[in-house]
Amino acid sequence: MTMNSRRETGCDDGMFHVEQRLVRSWAQSAGVSLPGPAPELMARYAAMVIEANERHNLTGCSTLSEAVQTLVLGSLEPLTRLDVPHGTRYADIGSGSGVPGVPLALARPEASGVLVEAQAKRAEFIVRVIEDLRIPDLTVECGRVEDLARTARLRESFDAVFSRAFGPVYVVLEMGLPLLKVGGWLYIYSKRRGGDLICGISDHATELGGRVRPDGPGIVVEKVRETPEAYPRRYPAIKREAQRLGREWIDET
Repeated sequence: MTMNSRRETGCDDGMFHVEQRLVRSWAQSAGVSLPGPAPELMARYAAMVIEANERHNLTGCSTLSEAVQTLVLGSLEPLTRLDVPHGTRYADIGSGSGVPGVPLALARPEASGVLVEAQAKRAEFIVRVIEDLRIPDLTVECGRVEDLARTARLRESFDAVFSRAFGPVYVVLEMGLPLLKVGGWLYIYSKRRGGDLICGISDHATELGGRVRPDGPGIVVEKVRETPEAYPRRYPAIKREAQRLGREWIDET
């Protein structure tokens, strides 16, 4: 990041006072505990996204405060309702600029995460974030989720999977559930609750070894049995099935 970029975005190390207060205020009102360094690191991460956005088209956010509110605090939403205990191993599928995986890692450094991103430039950006912010136990897999979910080292190896703006719920279920251990859970960032899902989606979750929780916010699917070996299918096949559910569900994330 250049000196000019730092001035334009307010990105000097040790600064971000307004953004840090924003993070702390949210955490207090949401009842979510954060490690001491987290607010500053989260603000620094948001600044890195804004600076790199000029080259890599990472976000629609144009200001640092907007990036903190949308990318960082929006990513911490599941912590208001789900426990992520010490030793949890999680995956973030379709991570993009590192959302939600990087904010979650800063909020829960005692967990370990794998961020999956198919686009090389975005994956390289996430690696740089991890290195610059010295985030422990966080790695990046550059590849397609449907391919990685069929590898022995990743399939059914995670306690939790997060998906934010990755695709339709039907698609996310088929990509995410094969990565989960039995007893784990998938969290899909969504304006809907699990109880809002139509039968075609909830039945698909069941077929994949999942059980949809009816509450919200967001959609939580518990892994109750192993996913059949036939899944996940190739992305075009999954998307064709999703399109049969109707236009209302095609763009739902």
